[in-house]
Amino acid sequence: MSQSPENYFECTIQTRWSDQDLNGHVNNAKVLTLAEEARVQASNAWSGAAPDGSQPRVVRSMNIVFDRAIHYGKNVQARVWVSRIGNTSFRLCHELLQEGQRCAFVESVLVLMDPSTNRPTPLTEQQRAELESALVASDS
Repeated sequence: MSQSPENYFECTIQTRWSDQDLNGHVNNAKVLTLAEEARVQASNAWSGAAPDGSQPRVVRSMNIVFDRAIHYGKNVQARVWVSRIGNTSFRLCHELLQEGQRCAFVESVLVLMDPSTNRPTPLTEQQRAELESALVASDS
């Protein structure tokens, strides 16, 4: 069952032959890579540019629920949205679907870091505005 709100970011991700495991489906660890790809594409769309490394975003935590197997040869539809914005971090939700069926739900918390101190740093006004465009009023 989809949890995505109306204002999600959506992209298509192709699976790779090497993503499969001996069970004939995309390996669970590779599913996190698919979510990462969706997260990067969403971030680029929201900000209008790829990160330049001046303010790294690191994954603080990640939780995943596997609903069904993802198979090679069929595209994955990924939906990404913001469910919470904090002072130095934000939470993203990801749904990965194949043939209209939800295969995985991923929540990740990302923290902005100051590269000179390697410590969390507050979101800028521009970053906050970009994230607010994809924010959902209540947690999923």
